[in-house]
Amino acid sequence: MKDIWLSVVIPVYNVKSYLAECMESLSDNSGRVEWILVDDGSEDGSGELCDSYQNHPAVTVIHQANAGLSAARNTGLLAAVGKYVLFVDADDTMTAGSVGRIAGYLGQQHMDVLLFDAEADGSMYYVHDGLEEQHCYTGTECIAVQLRKRKDYPTTVWLGAYRREFLLAQGFYFEPGLLHEDELWTQRVLIQARQVYYLPEKLYHYRRRCGSITDTAQKDLRPHIRDLQYIFSVLLTELDAKIPDRKLRRRMQANIVRRYLHMIARMQVWRYPELERQIDKKSIRHYAAGTDRCRALILTVSTRLYGAADALLRHNKRQK
Repeated sequence: MKDIWLSVVIPVYNVKSYLAECMESLSDNSGRVEWILVDDGSEDGSGELCDSYQNHPAVTVIHQANAGLSAARNTGLLAAVGKYVLFVDADDTMTAGSVGRIAGYLGQQHMDVLLFDAEADGSMYYVHDGLEEQHCYTGTECIAVQLRKRKDYPTTVWLGAYRREFLLAQGFYFEPGLLHEDELWTQRVLIQARQVYYLPEKLYHYRRRCGSITDTAQKDLRPHIRDLQYIFSVLLTELDAKIPDRKLRRRMQANIVRRYLHMIARMQVWRYPELERQIDKKSIRHYAAGTDRCRALILTVSTRLYGAADALLRHNKRQK
């Protein structure tokens, strides 16, 4: 049996309508790939559909009581035997042949992380703008290049393949029960990564499903807001300890504040007074840079006023 180079971890929860398409897109005949389906207590028949793939010798199916996406990813990571791990959401797909393409690229040289891009309704957020192929970066260099290029960088777990022993040695597990766990996990991983390569291809296809958190008027967003406030607070503190380059550290902290400000407006935090009171306005003012300083000042006066100003700015931007 060939050595397994890539373990594809697929958390599954009530995605029966999407799973077959996902699995078909992940096919590979090289013998260097394994697939780990983690059924996280599905109730729609997804678990039974997972079992139908067990006839394939390289597919492992694990059933567990519902514990959330982070716990399912951790289960898959601990069960993996491949040198590298790729996390794929079961309602998304990848370009045909991309799993083999990634496995082959990983076999060319040693690395901690291989980054690639995604297609998501034309959004450029899931593109690592500024990075070059065949160049070996540290993780912080990857972040710095993208911040210089467009003042932002993606923090999504499925935009990379990760060396399994690196993750285990550093204790990089997903925090159980945490929503938006990518925001925390991906940045922690990149900060510690010493060898990162980039494959400039859109290999992943992100599916925007109905009922997303962008439907703010229809959902109770308090769990999302609480967890994002926690994530932003942790990252602002950890960067002080882990990024010795003061200029880069301040750029990263300014980027986190920008995400914080975006979350406040997008999720209309003023609708939840108990969470509005927990907004760390002092840190936002301290770390904000550029035009975000004006936003932070307005936020200090009134969260609702800030929301109105942000909506007006976005409206004017769309009209241009």
